[in-house]
Amino acid sequence: MPDTITGWTRFQAAAAAGVAMTLAACAPDSVRNIEAKGFNAYLDSLKTACPNMIVGTNNISEWLRSSASTGDDDYVYWLDQTSRLYYRRISPAQYRTSVGAALGGGKADTRALDCIIQHLPADRPSSPVGGKLL
Repeated sequence: MPDTITGWTRFQAAAAAGVAMTLAACAPDSVRNIEAKGFNAYLDSLKTACPNMIVGTNNISEWLRSSASTGDDDYVYWLDQTSRLYYRRISPAQYRTSVGAALGGGKADTRALDCIIQHLPADRPSSPVGGKLL
């Protein structure tokens, strides 16, 4: 009889733990770091500063109002890129290009992206508190 942990072999349990750790490492900094209070406050400020933000077919304002699911690939990508912008890992121009291209951006999306960039705090940090950027 194999050595099991609630029906799993030790190998299966170790493999599952390894996969979970790998996936956690791939999550955007804003999802992993619950101490990203400044970034979270910035996202909260966008709810009122930038109402009705649409990029492609994605309603960013609705994502912010409803705390969109991390299972939504577009939301996860937008959140990751916005985190990178906030923490000065990418420039506003890079943000426009990456988010616009990934979410189906066009000229109609310029207003939403402009508002997100315009409301960046000038004194924002270059990394999350207690966190490492990958």
